[in-house]
Amino acid sequence: MNPISAFFVRNIVVVFFFYGLAFFSLGLALALASRRDSEFRFVRAIVPLALFGFLHGIHEWVEMFQKIAVLSSGYIPTTLHEVVRLGLLVLSFAMLLGFGFTLLAPAGSSRRQIWLPVLGMVLFWLVAVVIIALVLRPSPTLLVAEADALARYSLAIPGTLLGAWALMAQQRTFREANMPQFGRDLIWATTALLLFGVIGQLFVRETPLAPSHVINSALFLQWFGIPVQLFRGLAAIMLLVFMTRALDAFDVESQRRLEAANQARLNALNQVVDAQEAERKRIARELHDATGQSLTAIALGLRGVETRLEQDTATPANLIGPVREIKSYSTNALGELHQIIADLRPQILDDMGLPAALKWYIQSYQQRRSLPTELIVEGNPYRLPAEYETVLFRITQEALTNIAKHARATHVAVTLSFAPHELRLSVQDNGRGFDPQQALERNGNRAGWGLLGMRERASLIGGQVRIDSSPGQGACIAVALPTSPEWNRVNHSLATGR
Repeated sequence: MNPISAFFVRNIVVVFFFYGLAFFSLGLALALASRRDSEFRFVRAIVPLALFGFLHGIHEWVEMFQKIAVLSSGYIPTTLHEVVRLGLLVLSFAMLLGFGFTLLAPAGSSRRQIWLPVLGMVLFWLVAVVIIALVLRPSPTLLVAEADALARYSLAIPGTLLGAWALMAQQRTFREANMPQFGRDLIWATTALLLFGVIGQLFVRETPLAPSHVINSALFLQWFGIPVQLFRGLAAIMLLVFMTRALDAFDVESQRRLEAANQARLNALNQVVDAQEAERKRIARELHDATGQSLTAIALGLRGVETRLEQDTATPANLIGPVREIKSYSTNALGELHQIIADLRPQILDDMGLPAALKWYIQSYQQRRSLPTELIVEGNPYRLPAEYETVLFRITQEALTNIAKHARATHVAVTLSFAPHELRLSVQDNGRGFDPQQALERNGNRAGWGLLGMRERASLIGGQVRIDSSPGQGACIAVALPTSPEWNRVNHSLATGR
């Protein structure tokens, strides 16, 4: 025996420990993964595979403790102890068979249909053991050894082949789900399982039972220079590594479902916003075509009446004043109506873009609110898709409305910064500020709802809103939006309306 073989034989207890640890760790990882919510049938099948890992790991540790007892005190395992160990081994291989049948069974198969073949194979093994006991009449110790070898031949090797088939079927499922990396992990896991279950289980204890009288663990040590338990342990570690990596597919699946749910929510919100904008356009058009024209006709009619009354010398002087006042009311109402129409859907936003629309709105805002407000445009402006410009305009509109109502500011700056891959919009004031966290707690505060609305709107176009404020320190609402360099750029002067 060469030094390497002698080293491993002397430390066979350590080999058994890590061999059992690899399978027990595999069972633990699979058991945790089996609790995941997944559409893959694999999540159902890994429960018996986890039980296989637990049971086989415990079996190897039982054998390890037997070795320790033998080395320390010369203990010879009793028949009962060997039967318990053998029961763990057979039950572990039954779970491996159950894994393969569960994953390969047609959809809708009952548990009875899945586990009945497993029970049949275990009964076949048990009948074979009984026949050996009745025909050959070996000693109890030898009968356990022959039953061990027979379990590996009739349960472990078929279970391994079935499990490998099931893993290969699952790796095709991963590839169809556009997860090829996990399919590759399952191929390596299949390789490790085949090494463990075919080669590793072919070399068993030496018994009179063919072919173990020739192909056994002693022959493996002679051929390869290492104990077969070490080979099985290395295959188990390989299986643990690649199965654990393949389980990350459930995380990717969960992330995809989350992204799909978020996308569905954003699509729903986008439909709501589109519907709102369409309704704004409709109302603005009807106000312009119907109410606006009616008010214009009334104003013109009153102007004509005023002119006739002024020309008619017989008209009492106290009659002209009320007519002039009514005409003024109608003129003011017409101006307010035009402002409402512009706020509902400014045509300049569609015609000339965001910078020009913001410039127009800020000029109007200053006149109505008597609040100094400046627009700063940085970089080379370019047109954005219509929905992007609409969202950014509405965010600015909401921010300026909140400032006018709550901030008590004396100056406001709106900054629009264009970069090749990003657009930034900020609305900053020097008002009394607020606590952003408190404002966002949906407590019925209109400003808080406005801030939440800004975030929702920004999320529709993939943007993020940052709110910086504290009491007495003013406030800054900044929107960062990733953009595409493919979008058409326009001349700065056109974009700003200059």
